[in-house]
This record gives sequence, structure tokens and C-alpha cells, in this order.
Amino acid sequence: MIFADTNVYVDAVNDPEFRTHFRNFAKAHSLAVSSVVVAEILLGKAPAQLLATEQAMTFSGPALAPAHEDWMAAAAALARLEVAGAKSRSFWNDALLAAQCARLQATLITRNQADFHRLQRELNVRIVAPFPA
Repeated sequence: MIFADTNVYVDAVNDPEFRTHFRNFAKAHSLAVSSVVVAEILLGKAPAQLLATEQAMTFSGPALAPAHEDWMAAAAALARLEVAGAKSRSFWNDALLAAQCARLQATLITRNQADFHRLQRELNVRIVAPFPA
């Protein structure tokens, strides 16, 4: 199973060439979308961009919500990391997404390598840049 981070969907909306590559990748792989990503997208988009973003999310399967254990694992990881900015909404969402991917043994496609490398110290999440072979 593969998840894509919010930044991948944003790129798919804003870059036609990337969108085509992403669509082809999604068709060839078991791509899932996390409810964490859906929420980030809906909170961060202007109404005019929502339709295009929702269309990009249709490249994935149905949205999967994090489990209670993911919330607990994300909170524990952030408490142990004590990273500056770890309590920001964005980093919390990254931790929750990482915990969900770790539990499901899913790969996460993201351009946000720095934050997820920090989270890998506490959560066993596999991350790759767009697009893995």
C-alpha cells in the first residue's frame, strides 16, 4: 500500500505534467489517501481550487482514517522527539500520517523529506520522493 502526502496532491493540481505522471502512477499502484491528507487539503485551499484538488484525490482509493493507536503513536513520538515546532498543526499532521503509514506498513510519497526523516527516529515509516520505481 502507498500513501501520498498533501504536497504530492498539491503538485498534481498545480503542474499538468506532474498530474499526468501522478495519475499514471496511481493507476499502476495500490494508492490510498489518508483522512489526514484530505483534511489538510480542505483546510488549505481556496474554494476555487477545491474542485481541482478533489479531482486529484480521485486518483487514489477511498480515504482511510487513522486508528486510535495511530493518534497515540504520533503523540508519543512527538513527546519523545521534543523537536522545535513539533506542536505545530503541520508537524502534528505529519506525525499522524507517519504513524498511520507505519501501522499499515505503507510507503509514503512526499516532498517533505526533512520532517519525515525526523519522524523516522520514532516511527517505522518508509518514505520516498515522487515517484518511486
